[in-house]
Amino acid sequence: MLVVPLVCAAFTPHPITVRTQPVSITVRMTLQLTRRQALDTAQQLGMAGLLTIQQSVDAVGENGPFELTIQQSELLANLASAPVRNIIVTGSSSGVGLAGAKLLTAAGHKVILACRTQAKADMAAKACMEYASNAGAGEGPATGTPGFYSMRRSGGLATGAECDLSSLRSVRAFAKGMEGKPLDTLVMNAGVSLNVGDKTEQRTSEGFELTVGTNHFGHFALSELLIPVLAGGSKPRLVVTASGVHDPMTEGGKQGGPEKWATVGDFSGLAGGPYFTMIDGGVYDPDKAYKDSKLCNMLFMAEAARRYSGVATVNAFSPGLIADPNGFFRNQNKLFASVFNTIAQTVGVAESNDFAGSALAYLSVDPNMDGKTGGWYDALPLGKHSLSKHAPSAEAQDVRKQERLW
Repeated sequence: MLVVPLVCAAFTPHPITVRTQPVSITVRMTLQLTRRQALDTAQQLGMAGLLTIQQSVDAVGENGPFELTIQQSELLANLASAPVRNIIVTGSSSGVGLAGAKLLTAAGHKVILACRTQAKADMAAKACMEYASNAGAGEGPATGTPGFYSMRRSGGLATGAECDLSSLRSVRAFAKGMEGKPLDTLVMNAGVSLNVGDKTEQRTSEGFELTVGTNHFGHFALSELLIPVLAGGSKPRLVVTASGVHDPMTEGGKQGGPEKWATVGDFSGLAGGPYFTMIDGGVYDPDKAYKDSKLCNMLFMAEAARRYSGVATVNAFSPGLIADPNGFFRNQNKLFASVFNTIAQTVGVAESNDFAGSALAYLSVDPNMDGKTGGWYDALPLGKHSLSKHAPSAEAQDVRKQERLW
């Protein structure tokens, strides 16, 4: 038997035991699975969480308790007709960030790709310019799927810059370089999810636990440093890439059991300063650390919407379940990630970087978002390529915790 991790943006990591059956796995992975075959395979592999999510999707159907739902076509409709904006996208060397940056560049906007290294940033900027210059068959920015987005507006520009969110020195240097430059939208997209098998925490340059330090504290510092610059922009916006796993009442959020549910507790872990292990003072758990970091994103979004009122709007979204073995799943077991990715897509609960990139782009520039703030836009219903606004978790709505985390 093989113990492997289960992880995704909407379905958080926890170890499960897989009873390997080499013949069935090999055969199924080389064929195009039917939905029924995929569900059977998931059951054989012990993917109980995935089956629970699929059952939830089947029960919910097309509708849910949503304030509004924005379909894929609507996310893309106004990108090239919206007023040109100056945008920073962190974590844009791959995945959701790169897909969104490509779409924005193609639509004629000015994008700064803030990545961990200058080399990664330059490579990503080049990819954006190539995508913008080639309408072709309207391929998707990540998958190359024909007919996804064919609109092009001249003038789009992608520029790479180094900004390592795990180093406050790097964050400060990047922010310093933005002084005097135009900025209309700041997209806080960079994130890290470590291998769920890790027993010891990793740390940022300043000593923070790496997951929360990168996903929350690095972005918090960046927003505070850049808000004076952003305030001079046109209808300024902050966009936060979060996740449904911040909410223990969701199928993704409850995976792993109560001991792995997102909570900041009483913040006792932060009492001793930056060298904390877990925010709530508990024993290190990379699964829970990721969920906690996404809860911090949501607490930040709500508090920032109040504090920046009259200066900038602030909204958060979930990219959905994207089980990319070379993207968000890159720190997990490669074999399992590949199997999970195939099954998740076949049973209809997966999203793509193309969809998530279009959601990021929509929140960044679409005129329909003018003046809207404090909203949580989730990739729901699962696998339906739509963005739905609804209430976040009860803890994410706790005003005292929002203020205290700040």
